[in-house]
Amino acid sequence: MKILKWIGIIIGAVLLIGLISAFYLKSKFENGAQRNLAPLISDIKILDDSASLIRGKVLAVECRICHGNDLAGKPFFNDPQIGYMSSPNLTRAVGSNTEKYTDKDYIRALRHGVKPNGQPVMVMPSESIGQLSDEDLGCLVGYLKTVEKVEKPLGSTNFTMFAKILAGAGAFGDMYPYDIIDHNAVQSIKAPEHSTSKEYGAYITRYIGCAKCHGEHFNGGVSPDPISPPPTNITPTGNIGKWSLAQFKETMRGGKTPEGKILEDKFMPWSGIAAHDDIEIEALYTYLKSLPPLPNSKEYEAKAKEWNSK
Repeated sequence: MKILKWIGIIIGAVLLIGLISAFYLKSKFENGAQRNLAPLISDIKILDDSASLIRGKVLAVECRICHGNDLAGKPFFNDPQIGYMSSPNLTRAVGSNTEKYTDKDYIRALRHGVKPNGQPVMVMPSESIGQLSDEDLGCLVGYLKTVEKVEKPLGSTNFTMFAKILAGAGAFGDMYPYDIIDHNAVQSIKAPEHSTSKEYGAYITRYIGCAKCHGEHFNGGVSPDPISPPPTNITPTGNIGKWSLAQFKETMRGGKTPEGKILEDKFMPWSGIAAHDDIEIEALYTYLKSLPPLPNSKEYEAKAKEWNSK
């Protein structure tokens, strides 16, 4: 009987610890979303001349992957176990998230990952987009302000208890870009000269966010999205090391590698790169070819092994 009593006590203790942990993780996620943040917002000139609007349109192509071709938002995920989340409507339509956005509201959200009300944005890659130069960011905002207004009712974000616990535990990666942005470093950003140089290519990788998926050293990473294949090694050790410039351009513009692999835009946003001009794509190629040829990261190898066993 004493053994059964102790087994019962142990099981009860484990359940209690589990409940406390679950409550802590849920609260951690919720408290993170309800913070009131006030980063210093730089005065960036919003550009609306014809050349700047063309540049802004190019930079906005990648936004369409999550916000839809009309930029009016779309369901981001809808799963009974996880909940529902849609991407915001960027068209300034009546009732949209951006309807009353000021210029500083755009800069606050895009560069610092903070909503006009001071709460952190969720999921949106401000840590990457915020690396745009002041001029490019001014072009992007200038373009977004001209997009045709589209009224599209979208449901409100609603996470299940299970999802909140997972998010609090970090299962979905960095939910709030605000927490990983160096806010002092992004007060003013100047791009290198527009050229085919590796310096300009490095600049492109920063605002596209290549390191976020492919790893800090570009030798393979792990996506927090469980349905995503592991992002590959894009140093010269990987397949890209065998590609000519012409093959690289064809891959970035057509979404198919020389090996015949089809790149899914939702996992590898090649369409955002395809919108760039030949000089920029060559700069990206020059930079990636200049990287040290590193072996696959251990994180990538483990995820690839798990992925291939499915």
